Amino acid sequence: MKRIVFLLALFVSVFVLRAQQFEPEKFNHEDFKDVKVRVGGAYAIQLQMLDHELASSSTETLKDIKNNFNLPTANLSLNVDLAPGVHLFVNNYMSSRHHEEAWVEGGYITFDYLPFLPAAENIMKYLTVRVGVMNPNYGDAHFYRSTNGYVVKNPFVGNFIMDNYTTNPGMEFLFRKDGLIGLVAVNNGRMNYGRGNNVDQDLVFNWKAGFDKQLTDDFRLRATLSGFHVGEGHSGAYLWDGDRAGARYYNVMQLQDADDNFRSGRWSPGSGQTEMNTYMFNVFAQYKGFELFTVLESMKGVKGGADQHFTQTAVQLLYRTGSVYVGGRYNLVSDKKDDESTVDRVNIGGGWFMTPNIVFKLDYVVQNYDGPAHGYADGGNFNGFVVEAAIAF
Repeated sequence: MKRIVFLLALFVSVFVLRAQQFEPEKFNHEDFKDVKVRVGGAYAIQLQMLDHELASSSTETLKDIKNNFNLPTANLSLNVDLAPGVHLFVNNYMSSRHHEEAWVEGGYITFDYLPFLPAAENIMKYLTVRVGVMNPNYGDAHFYRSTNGYVVKNPFVGNFIMDNYTTNPGMEFLFRKDGLIGLVAVNNGRMNYGRGNNVDQDLVFNWKAGFDKQLTDDFRLRATLSGFHVGEGHSGAYLWDGDRAGARYYNVMQLQDADDNFRSGRWSPGSGQTEMNTYMFNVFAQYKGFELFTVLESMKGVKGGADQHFTQTAVQLLYRTGSVYVGGRYNLVSDKKDDESTVDRVNIGGGWFMTPNIVFKLDYVVQNYDGPAHGYADGGNFNGFVVEAAIAF
């Protein structure tokens, strides 16, 4: 009880998040003067104070997780203005939970203008083209996620339970005009395509359609529907479980003698679908300092010859004032093919941007497992506080 009182007092004494950003705004090609290289970085560390337990009927023993600091994570990025309206982004993981070595997470080139094709000037007023190794722009939930050391977009510490993220080679075309959004994209569906006997696989497709507009000075509304489609016979597509940097909530629900599960706290259909159709519907509404975001997702696919059907729902409500925010999130994932096995989570917390580049967060989390969602026991939960501090520039 003393710990809870202390943390709440600390949070009240240091209480925000900036306005939510979805697809980046177009670069103004007229601002280009010369090739410019900017080095960026992101660093995050958490103090984790969590407890976990299995259902009372279980005979297994979980790891004894102590109150302690997690492994700090760090990103190093390059942002390069190459030509008018042409921009390059490359991201590197310098420290991550899963990979001990530094490695390139991905990189892509963005065309908001085609200086080598003046005839396309009119269409490029509304069109953005991205080509490279990147996370497919499927749904809007990924705009709220933490990506290794870069956590400033996430109002809480953990990502959504069913966390769609991967880095696949591909190309996307984004059209925006008068608040209307349309996107079509292709990628190869895999993180390491061409390294094995999979060079004869077809492309996978994703798309998005929606509306995003500031309707009044105080009210902004965004609604999108997205799809991601894998044709029959693919060698095994990645959409979930593609984040090789690892999850937050370290070692939760892990057995005493088990190896580290770097995805602990997440739950999803996994990767390797040889056929799949998944859809996500999102609504974002902002009125003055209040912000609502919802997720409604349904996935059907085939993995290892077995049918899959997962659904995800989430509701997130934030209130922002100045450099401070508070809020809550409810998230539920269900496996419709496994007797309604479910995982649900409640987050309550907030944060303080001490400067535009330094954020402090406090997150209280409760996550419940109903059914064999974590593979070896029927039921259980974890709960407690996580404090996160991060720098991004």
